Amino acid sequence: MVDQRKYPRVKTINLISHVTIDANGRWIFQGMGRALDISKGGILLETACPIELGGLSMMTVDMDNNLIEIKGESIYCSKSNTLMYHSGVKFIGTDEQVTKFVTQMIKVYNHRKNKLLFAQSYNKSENQIEFG
Repeated sequence: MVDQRKYPRVKTINLISHVTIDANGRWIFQGMGRALDISKGGILLETACPIELGGLSMMTVDMDNNLIEIKGESIYCSKSNTLMYHSGVKFIGTDEQVTKFVTQMIKVYNHRKNKLLFAQSYNKSENQIEFG
C-alpha cells in the first residue's frame, strides 16, 4: 500500500484536550487524548472514547505552558487493537496557525523526550557501583 499523504508524519506523544463541535458551534463532547503523530495536514489522536466525525477544537500547552488551540475536522475514527480509538483529524485554519500549532507540539514533545533521556542517563550513572 502506497502512502498518499501530502505531508510527512512526525511521531509524537502529546496530551490533547478536544471538544467536538456541532454545526451551530455548540460543544457536544469534551475529552482527553494523546497525539500519536502529527503533520501540517493533520493529527492522529488516540482516545478512550470514539470521536464523532465533524468539527473539533483541540488544545494543548506550549513550552511556556501557554494554551494553544487549533480547529480540525475528524475524518475517521476506528477502534485499535489496544481497545483505544484512533481518529484522523484534518487541520482547519490558516497555514500560519497550522504551522505554529505543529511546531509547538513537536518542540514540547522533543523537550520532554530529551529531559526524560537525560534523567534516565543520570539515574543510570548514579546507580553504578565501582568494584576494584
